[in-house]
Amino acid sequence: MRNKIILSTDTMIGYGLDMIFDMAKRCGYDGIDLAISKGFDARNENYVKNLVKKYELPIYAIQTSSLLNSKEMNKVLDLCEATDCDLITINAPKFFDFKSYSFISNNISEYQNQNPSLYFAIINPEDTNVFALPIPAYRFNNVVDIIKKYSCNLALDIANMNSDDLENIFVNKLDDFAPYLALIYISDKSKSGATHLLPGEGILKLPQFFKKIRKAGYLRPFSVKLALTKDELADSDKIEIILTKAKEFIEKYGE
Repeated sequence: MRNKIILSTDTMIGYGLDMIFDMAKRCGYDGIDLAISKGFDARNENYVKNLVKKYELPIYAIQTSSLLNSKEMNKVLDLCEATDCDLITINAPKFFDFKSYSFISNNISEYQNQNPSLYFAIINPEDTNVFALPIPAYRFNNVVDIIKKYSCNLALDIANMNSDDLENIFVNKLDDFAPYLALIYISDKSKSGATHLLPGEGILKLPQFFKKIRKAGYLRPFSVKLALTKDELADSDKIEIILTKAKEFIEKYGE
């Protein structure tokens, strides 16, 4: 059984959901990772449900903003119910956003208990940021403690990690992390720190990473999340080529 390959909608910033679904279908993706903070239409559960039916592309994950509050969480739960999605990925709040930090730290366990059929997963932030849950100094080897404390999972964005941490700390401790992995965001990064590049065009040792992940028995989806340039976003043909290349890279090394 191969991993599903899905498209994160924030890859195509500025496009409507209908166009994003159409592009994902044309490029052969298995489903959608819905970032609700990137467009109003993503918050309309009936509209999203109709797109799922129209394109026969399920929603495998719904991604919150880093400014999470009860209103947004309730909307996400409604979307999960409407689309039969079982995974909510949460962008970690910025270090000084105490309001969002408090909301997550005080409520995430309760939401998990009230919705046992859903996965709640924290997305690791960029390595230059501070991960506010529940310790002030973020290091990736603290992630297991974080997800255990809050009874949640990890949505691993590999481009947000320090390349040395990914290749050493994470890989060496993969047996500790593997049971908690609910989603892996696939992209690359440059030497200068630019993130979410096309896989294979940066410095991350992705073939070795995929080999380790396969060995660990990871079966959940890979989400393609890229930071396209303005020129690329302005040309749908370029977008199709890039997204097809990303999918083919994952198929080559991830299966």
